[in-house]
Amino acid sequence: MWVPLEPARAHLVVLKSRFIASLYPVHSESEVRTVLAKIRTEFPGASHHPYAYVLGGAFHQEHSSDDGEPGGKAGRPILQALKSREVEDAVLIVTRYFGGVKLGTAGLARAYREAALQVLETAILGQKMHVTILSIGIPYSWYDYVEKQLPHFNAHLLAREFTTDVHLNLAIPHDNLTSFLGFIETSTRGQARVTILEENVERIVPIK
Repeated sequence: MWVPLEPARAHLVVLKSRFIASLYPVHSESEVRTVLAKIRTEFPGASHHPYAYVLGGAFHQEHSSDDGEPGGKAGRPILQALKSREVEDAVLIVTRYFGGVKLGTAGLARAYREAALQVLETAILGQKMHVTILSIGIPYSWYDYVEKQLPHFNAHLLAREFTTDVHLNLAIPHDNLTSFLGFIETSTRGQARVTILEENVERIVPIK
């Protein structure tokens, strides 16, 4: 699953109606209400503020609201956009300024979905995955080679420190751990020192 790492916004104009899609990371219904209040304050003259949210975890929740638009033609397309991109822990609000030309129910649903998809395309997302956090000490002679190989194991660099050796803190997807440890042992000829800091924990890993 994917989660937004920071707020994002996209704009769409359809037959003079303006659609402003706002995506925010949230972790509770209380945070959803706070974001909705913020958006309503920011755009007080808007016609409607349909929205949808998905909260992950053990108590999965999802909800959508048409906010006065025809039933199922605003909130539901927004929710479908979130689910189609597998995004959770997020609220997506599409603010509409009516431009004087009616879009029809089908056109309205398409416009809300397109606006929602646009903001999801521009958003900075991270991926939820189970990882093991490692600390590795590597001689300088092997550092460049090892770091260049990290993407092959989907290993994400969390911290780097240069002392007598190079010390790397890495997040390794649980499924890649065994092969990565084998690579480190072979490529450094047993000179690397590996310490497991956390095992098989769920983390949000930024995707660059």
